[in-house]
Amino acid sequence: MENGLVTSDGTKVLTVEEYDRFVKAIPAKFKPIFEVNTITGLRYIELQRLHKNQLWYFQDRNQIILPKEAQKKVKQKAPKRTIDKLPSTFPYLFKAFSEGRRPPDRTSWWDNLSRWSERAGISPKVSPKTPRKTIESWMLKAGIPEIEIYSRQGHDPITSLRHYQSLSFTDYEMRDIKKRLIEWGILRGKI
Repeated sequence: MENGLVTSDGTKVLTVEEYDRFVKAIPAKFKPIFEVNTITGLRYIELQRLHKNQLWYFQDRNQIILPKEAQKKVKQKAPKRTIDKLPSTFPYLFKAFSEGRRPPDRTSWWDNLSRWSERAGISPKVSPKTPRKTIESWMLKAGIPEIEIYSRQGHDPITSLRHYQSLSFTDYEMRDIKKRLIEWGILRGKI
């Protein structure tokens, strides 16, 4: 099944239906890695560092606070980045993530994502950038203020707009996106 939802850099962006289908294709031991990656929008290297530094997740506040060394991005100017608006069920997901397998190296993860894409019938294939680009595009298209997206994701407005301005979801896909973002606590509203 070919879907033209790709960013300007060629990264596959999932619809909610594709996300659900993809998660079903992932072996249980790897699901928490992909789900935490998508919900938080962390870069893959940040996700790996979070697994090693689980104290960056503050369960009482249900937020992740990444110190500057977590990001290790050359152009990074902010001393820390906060990922909030996490689902009320996130503590359970984080527990499964922290107690489960550590995220594999990027090459192995790429191979796994490719194999699961084929199993789920998703093309172009999911890449390590897909979870981050998917949640960013969902938030942007759902009308979340751009400044909230930039600060949560840790990049500047030009980067964000350059990647997502050409994406076009159907009305049905937008209903699914808004519903999922409400379920995940990222978007305010009623289901």
